[in-house]
Formats: sequence, structure tokens, C-alpha cells
Amino acid sequence: MVRAVAPPILMAASALIAAFWVAICAAAPEFIWQGLWLAWHHVTRAELLSALLVGFVLAFFVEPLMERLRGLPHGRSGSRTSGTALFTAALSLAFALASIALHDAMTAFVSEHEQTTHGGFADAISLTMAWAIVPFAVTLAWLCLPNRWLAIPVGIIAAVSPCIAGWLFAWSLHSVFTTAVPTLVILALGYRRMVLWPAPIGFARHVRTVAWVAIVWLPTALLVDLLLGWVRLDQFKLYSSFNFWMDARVYLGWSLGLLLAPSPNLSRADRRSE
Repeated sequence: MVRAVAPPILMAASALIAAFWVAICAAAPEFIWQGLWLAWHHVTRAELLSALLVGFVLAFFVEPLMERLRGLPHGRSGSRTSGTALFTAALSLAFALASIALHDAMTAFVSEHEQTTHGGFADAISLTMAWAIVPFAVTLAWLCLPNRWLAIPVGIIAAVSPCIAGWLFAWSLHSVFTTAVPTLVILALGYRRMVLWPAPIGFARHVRTVAWVAIVWLPTALLVDLLLGWVRLDQFKLYSSFNFWMDARVYLGWSLGLLLAPSPNLSRADRRSE
């Protein structure tokens, strides 16, 4: 009985984690951007030097140690064999400094919102959820397509997810509209790709879908706004400059999330073991 129940539970958990993975990646660029913008205006020379010192420790000690430890279960030494010492050190230091910058960005974002009604951390969670709801719902809808019982209700939720996010976080009608139109196109094109290529190959097929919809939608919306401004109908403009670039960063994160997230499908070895 346990064996019969475990695979569906594992598949459902895997699908939820994969959709959550994509959603976090979608929200990450905007969160990092706002945090870095805030941190840049408060950075001091001492903080830069301390970040550089921590970066050296991470690059030359922590990261190589973790790499060797990861290689132990597989009988590998984990030592790096490609690239010169200069290249390896520069790459490791770059990643270390990036991680420190990310931490400082998050800290700055939370600190900046500490004086709000709900507090900085609550605001950070709230804003991250606002940016992540739509990618999470759409990704989950794609994953549920093979299951007829789940495909319809989850697909409906994904289609109206911009309205749900707008209602939860008090978006303007313009924001709901500019999110709903490309979301419906992305959802439909994703369904089409899955029907045409039903083989479980992960999210690779959807990266281009999100990227191309964003590439077409954002310039088109910008052109519409220019025309509305020319005829003096500014109140009907789709985007402000802030919202335009925010959406661009969210689509970038969404595309990267689909590229980076692991496939939720069971491997062939897992299926044989069932």
C-alpha cells in the first residue's frame, strides 16, 4: 500500500518544488535590484573592504572545501582541473562577492521597510509573493497538464492568477491588465508546446516561450504608450517607467528560473524502481 501511494505523493511534491523554484527565480531579480539600489546609497569604504575580505575567505577556503566534500561520496577528489589559478580565483571571488552583494541587498531592503506597518521582513515576503504568484501558478498548470483531473482547475487558477495577485496586493487595474495579457499568452503557448512535444524534457521548452513573449510584449506596450502620449491620453498608458523595468526584470527572472530549475519528472531509473 505504501508503494502505491508514495509515487504520486513524490511526483506532487516534486512538481510543487519545481514550480516554487521557478517562482523564486522570477521574483529574485527585482528583489535584488531594489535591495542593491538601497544598499548602494548607504555603502561605506569599511563595508566594501569587509566584503572583499569575506569574499577572499569564501573564494579561497569555503568554496574549495565544499567542492571537495561534495566529491567524497562519489570517490572523486573534487579538485579543479580546468583553468589557470588566476581564472579560477577570479571566478570564485566574483561569485563570493556576488553572494555578499545579494545578502547586503536583502538586508538593505528589509531595513528600509522596517518602519512600515508590517515591518521590513513581512514587506519583503509580501512583495516576493506578489512577484512570484503568477509564475508559480503558470508553471504548476503546465506540470498538471497530463492529469485531466488537475489540468482544468489548476489551469483556470493560472489564468486568473494576475487577478488573484492584484486582489491580494492591491494592484491597479493597469498592473492587472499588463500582467494578465502576457500571462495568458505564455500559458497558452506553454500548453501548445507540451501538446506538440509531450516528452518529459523539463522546462527547457518553456524558456523561449517566456522570453519571446516578453520581447514582443514589452516593446509593443511601450509603443502603445508612446502613441497614447502623442494623442494626450496619458491616463490610459499601460506602464510607468518604474513598472516597465520591474516587469522586464520579472520576465528575466522567470526565464532564468525555467532554465535553472531541475526537471520535476522522475528519472528512468526511478521509474524502473517503482
